[in-house]
Amino acid sequence: MIPATACILIGGDSSRFGSPKWRAMIGGITVLDRLWMECEILEHRYVIGKEKPHDLDKPYVSDSLDIKAPINGLRTSLDIAETDWILLLSCDLPLITKDILVNLWDQTNSKKNIIVPKVRERLEPTCAFYHKRILDLCNTRIEKNKLGLQALIKSIKSHSVNLTERSGQFMNMNTKSDMSHAEKILRSQISVRTLS
Repeated sequence: MIPATACILIGGDSSRFGSPKWRAMIGGITVLDRLWMECEILEHRYVIGKEKPHDLDKPYVSDSLDIKAPINGLRTSLDIAETDWILLLSCDLPLITKDILVNLWDQTNSKKNIIVPKVRERLEPTCAFYHKRILDLCNTRIEKNKLGLQALIKSIKSHSVNLTERSGQFMNMNTKSDMSHAEKILRSQISVRTLS
């Protein structure tokens, strides 16, 4: 069991997608249920968003601030977590798996504040481990309207983990076409596991 808190973000507008991404069905289950299962190896799990959906059956926390940016979800997650580390995970990344989370967790250490994947030279801040000690910094950046997670990561001690060889699993789902592509990737992964 990883001694950290998984915080799955569902608060985005999903304007390009046309409906809540977390409800999208991939491989016969919703994106949220898929990510929830992959995070079962963490000590605690929460869903973070603006307002709790009436039919949601998972532990839920509403963002305390009314801003539309992932740093708001990060701030809420760090504030409510009972563990030193939190995993921030967005429903934009429906193909993240337990082994990726374990790989990232294995890189944590007392001198770093953030453990973040790097895929093709791009950081993936919405699938990263953050230490609770950066909560005050998050608050300061929000007060100054510095809302970008990429800039936050670059401003403090962090460690990037090159996961370019797993780039398919970091496919960002913004449109229904992306969802179809995610289905294809998932089917190919299942086929490979079946053959091996």
